[in-house]
Amino acid sequence: MAVAFRDLFGRRGAAKHQDVAARVTGLAQGWSIEITPKQAAKLERIPLPKGTRVNIAYLPDEDAAQILQTAARLVFEGMVPVPHVPARTLASAEALDVYLRGLAAVGVREALVIGGGVANQQGPFSSSMDVLETGLFQELGFARIAVAGHPEGSPDIDAHGLAGALAAKNEWAARSGMTVELMTQFCFDGRQVLLWEQAIRDAGNRLPIRIGLPGPASIKSLLRYAQMCGVGNSLSFLSKRAGNVLQLVTAAEPDGFVVDLANAVAGDRDNLIAGLHFYPFGGFDKTAAYAKALAEGSFTMESDGEGFAVTA
Repeated sequence: MAVAFRDLFGRRGAAKHQDVAARVTGLAQGWSIEITPKQAAKLERIPLPKGTRVNIAYLPDEDAAQILQTAARLVFEGMVPVPHVPARTLASAEALDVYLRGLAAVGVREALVIGGGVANQQGPFSSSMDVLETGLFQELGFARIAVAGHPEGSPDIDAHGLAGALAAKNEWAARSGMTVELMTQFCFDGRQVLLWEQAIRDAGNRLPIRIGLPGPASIKSLLRYAQMCGVGNSLSFLSKRAGNVLQLVTAAEPDGFVVDLANAVAGDRDNLIAGLHFYPFGGFDKTAAYAKALAEGSFTMESDGEGFAVTA
């Protein structure tokens, strides 16, 4: 039996059920998902619809060869690979050049450029902007770039630095002519995300935003990943509502969070939230099936209209 995020977090009133369902389905169109090379290697077949965007996480214990191999496989199976390019992990300008040329050679045309959460900078790049300013993405024919968004701040940069970085990313997007979007770390608190979106929009952000959220997972797993990834507000928020030990091992689903986002987008035509990105903390197959169900409308609204249950 699953516990919905709304039951953990508390909810607001809802609109008509059919309207909310349509909003959820609309927001879920074009969803994307995260994978690691190790996860991909365990899958005989990638269980995703053709054309799905799949972010390939470049973790500290991975290397470029593993990312390239996973990207080539995703292209072969009809997906759209979006490999991470972690600035502070790259040992040299040559390493970046070789990595991006390798990705381009296997058919990659999109990337997520991030600072990279390593304790010690490995080479000349200290930020995502350092990588973007090399001009390599334009030279190699990349068509779409995602950059990081931080609704809960970042352990690597203060609020003033984040504001400056976001302004620089907006300026680079306009100057480069490339399609650029913000992709956030995973979050649990819809209210926090919506306040952040409004704040950065007021400050001048014009980039569309893809919101990161966990797929179905146990509360225990969510707490562990929140702690590992430094999403402090969500960690505190989730800890206060985790309940007893039994609830820690109970599955939680993000339906209430998704409803909040879908209603907010419908109620504000200037809202820049443009899609969902799923982190498969509860298993890749399970998360992929959940995301697919949302996009297909394979869910039933709860009686209060504030959440839903997947039916397929």
